[in-house]
Amino acid sequence: METFISLTWSQDVEDNEARVLVYTVTHLIAQLGKRLPFWFQFQSLPQIRPFGDWVILMMPRGSAYSSMDWYIEHSIIPDRQALDGNAYLQLVEMEPWQSSTPHFDLALVGKDLNDAQGRSVLSMVRDGVAAVISVYQLRRSFEQEELIVKLSHLVAHNLGRVVGIPLHNRKTGLLHIGQNVYCAHLCAMRPVVGLEDLVELSEQIAEEWGLYCETCQREMGAVFVSRYYGIN
Repeated sequence: METFISLTWSQDVEDNEARVLVYTVTHLIAQLGKRLPFWFQFQSLPQIRPFGDWVILMMPRGSAYSSMDWYIEHSIIPDRQALDGNAYLQLVEMEPWQSSTPHFDLALVGKDLNDAQGRSVLSMVRDGVAAVISVYQLRRSFEQEELIVKLSHLVAHNLGRVVGIPLHNRKTGLLHIGQNVYCAHLCAMRPVVGLEDLVELSEQIAEEWGLYCETCQREMGAVFVSRYYGIN
């Protein structure tokens, strides 16, 4: 089954931040294509669809699932002016088109993002479905040039989480933290829980070429090929 990667962002996201999201995902998929056999490059790689701050004009204004604003409004924590990450991801998971046209969803927001415990986090993920990434902490911690680098690494990390790498059945090179599994290699799929992790990751990756290690690139390619051909 053909799949695609949906890229969306809220209206408070700056143009340069949105460009990082689109460019990073496009670059990673293009790099992945170079590793696949010629035929698979055209058949199994997902399309990238940047919908941005979207709205469905044919739907009544404010109706369910009619715009990016609707998702934000129905995920907001009023007394904090922050987004409830679980609420947002649940809305994405329940989209009418998730069942008819399954896809991966990456969203970028400007507001602070809170987890189930009310803690400010960089991102949250529903494995195999969606991730929501916040630039709120990044804006308060980094200058523009550094923010772009950190955001690209955060996008790469969350794309991998959504796709499902590292694979849980990998024999070696895994780190288990709670219920989550991460890559132990020099890779964007190392643990990224907070800003300190992101800074350390960016410093390490800057010394190497590429964002994913060889194993994670190979596993991501395998995920896309297996989804396309319906292989378990």
